[in-house]
Amino acid sequence: MDQRLEKLKKEYQCHEEMMNYTVYEVDRDGMEAVYEDVMTPPFLNETKMVVIKKADFLTTKKLKKDNQDVEIFKKCMDQIDDHVHLVIFHDKKNFDERKKVVKELRKKAKFFEVNTLNYYKVSDTTRQAIKKRNATIDDDALELLIARTGLNLLNVSNEVEKLCLYTSHIDYHAVDMLVSKPLDENVFDLTSAILDKNRKKIFEVYHDLMVLEEEPIMLIVLIANSMRLIYQVKLLDRKGYNDREIAKILSVNPYRLKYVRKEGTKYDLQELLSYLNELSKLDVSIKTGKIDKKKGLELFLLRI
Repeated sequence: MDQRLEKLKKEYQCHEEMMNYTVYEVDRDGMEAVYEDVMTPPFLNETKMVVIKKADFLTTKKLKKDNQDVEIFKKCMDQIDDHVHLVIFHDKKNFDERKKVVKELRKKAKFFEVNTLNYYKVSDTTRQAIKKRNATIDDDALELLIARTGLNLLNVSNEVEKLCLYTSHIDYHAVDMLVSKPLDENVFDLTSAILDKNRKKIFEVYHDLMVLEEEPIMLIVLIANSMRLIYQVKLLDRKGYNDREIAKILSVNPYRLKYVRKEGTKYDLQELLSYLNELSKLDVSIKTGKIDKKKGLELFLLRI
């Protein structure tokens, strides 16, 4: 959506530096300010662009000022000409199609629908971006890259630039070395070490997380979430669900699911439930002031 807006700004030659581009958040600035700007002729330019965000009066959301904002917006639409470009920047799919003003917009305005990218689309886009830079990437390296960056194209783009500067053939080792691990991957490594009862690995990962100043209570929750995910995957696997079905039910990245399934084969369901119960009791003890949060987490890890 940001990229599409930048294209519109370039197409109509409207930029902050040229003083012919303004952005308003309706819930904060009000529609009155938008109307005044629309009514004001462009300054030292032939055209101007007015962008409105959080236009909740066009949605299904209930508002006290709904009717007032709609009426002012209609006045704005009546004043639009070749010199003023009004852009509604809205990142939710909740326009109220029953409202007359929305029906009118559908007839008069140009809509740019931006859909959420799925794993496979991001994967294809990433591979094409690497190819354009005269580089290649191994399949396992691509999976690891997307697992660490998520489905955020901006993050992927930044990491692709870095990797392509480093090498023309990106392998698993290059991604592992250059792309930093997200918090959930570090937590999953800690969870695996706990379930493996590998004390050395436990405190190596824990030390790294403390250096990053991660909050102990959040770590307890994330460790419990990782264990719960392993438990859920094992349970669904026993019931005969395939990887695609499990990924859809639990909303898990396919790469991460493969990793979780592989890790889960080593652990018993009852053991997972036992750890989850212990973490739950620890969480209660911390929140009721019976034990310090950092000390409580460290004592839990020492008991492994």
